[in-house]
Amino acid sequence: MLLMRKGENKGIFLIYSHYPIFIGLIMVTVSMSFLVNPEAHHLFATSFFYAGIGLFQATVLSNGRFNKSYLKYDKIYYGLQATFFLIGLLLSLLFSDNPTIVIAIATLMTLAMEIHFTYFYMTQTKKFSTPNWELF
Repeated sequence: MLLMRKGENKGIFLIYSHYPIFIGLIMVTVSMSFLVNPEAHHLFATSFFYAGIGLFQATVLSNGRFNKSYLKYDKIYYGLQATFFLIGLLLSLLFSDNPTIVIAIATLMTLAMEIHFTYFYMTQTKKFSTPNWELF
């Protein structure tokens, strides 16, 4: 488990932090239908799409402060996550007229973010804990 067991008021923050996660996911879902609609303003649809992804990612990263000490994110981690997001956003805004390219860029951006998280988690766990991974 990633979370520390001790702490005050952690439960309230974690419970209510799910609201922006749900709102971000709804924004992504709704904007994907706008992206493929030829009558929709593509720059708005792309911006709304990335606002949803950004809201989701910012909320998930803000919950990282409750991780165990060896799994807390450092400034480099946050910086790389923000860099992946900004590169994806800028490229998608450049190609906002083509929804297939926007979705492909967002997919690659999300994959890069997930690979970065997986690498961080695996290296930190191997370094500071005893991994209980049957697969590895």
